[in-house]
Amino acid sequence: MSQNKAKIRIHIVGCGPRTGTTLMAEMAIACFAIDLYTEHEDSIYTRPTRQAEIFLTKRPRDILVAEPILHLLPNFYVIYMLRDPRDTIVSKHRKDPDRYWASLRYWKAYTPYGCKLQNHPRFITVRYEDLVQKPDEVQAYLMQRMPFLTKRASFSRYHELAQPSQRSLDALRGIRPVASSSVGKWRNHLPRVAGQLQIHGKQAIAKDLIEYNYESDESWLNELQGVTPDYSESHWPEYFTPEELKQRTRGKYSRAFAAFLRNLGN
Repeated sequence: MSQNKAKIRIHIVGCGPRTGTTLMAEMAIACFAIDLYTEHEDSIYTRPTRQAEIFLTKRPRDILVAEPILHLLPNFYVIYMLRDPRDTIVSKHRKDPDRYWASLRYWKAYTPYGCKLQNHPRFITVRYEDLVQKPDEVQAYLMQRMPFLTKRASFSRYHELAQPSQRSLDALRGIRPVASSSVGKWRNHLPRVAGQLQIHGKQAIAKDLIEYNYESDESWLNELQGVTPDYSESHWPEYFTPEELKQRTRGKYSRAFAAFLRNLGN
């Protein structure tokens, strides 16, 4: 019996949690002619449930395992969501609204993989800040990089058309017109930023912010002078153990990857 296949596969990943992967997925589903997608987060190895022209999935952590599939499959595209790490660490999720969701551990672990793939023709980096400040320009850029996409509506109108699952609604904290109010929100949470830099080290992001053009120098650190650090726990732990990181980059994924390879010829 033949396996279900998709002519084109698009997978959305991120530089960590709270980087806009859900927003990007819901915009794409609502505004492009995408005929198959999964409810919220599913592995890069997820098989389509039926024949499809374009199959879309998303899972931020799969930035760690995207490279081999990009090299293996000519019809596989990755959208990589990049966001100012200071804003990601002050973001909260509806599932745990009283705590910050994630720490700098993700930025430190994930961004080297995104950097390595940045020049691959089917690896498309989108800044969260651009997505919420100029969504229609980002949409045009995606259509330039993926000419097979057919526009049904403008990204700036996605909220009028989106029908997200409850899990996606929780991640988005509701459907509303796209807005830039979340950009630079870290300035309202300086104790959290100060605490994260104490835990993970100032250089965990200071040089990266310059490299990724979020800052021109390190003068922003002056805003933290005299701020009492907030060391409260995030929803997710501060560090990956070596075993955890091994699992995410190889470990349990190795079996899934082997099954994925076996199914390619079916």
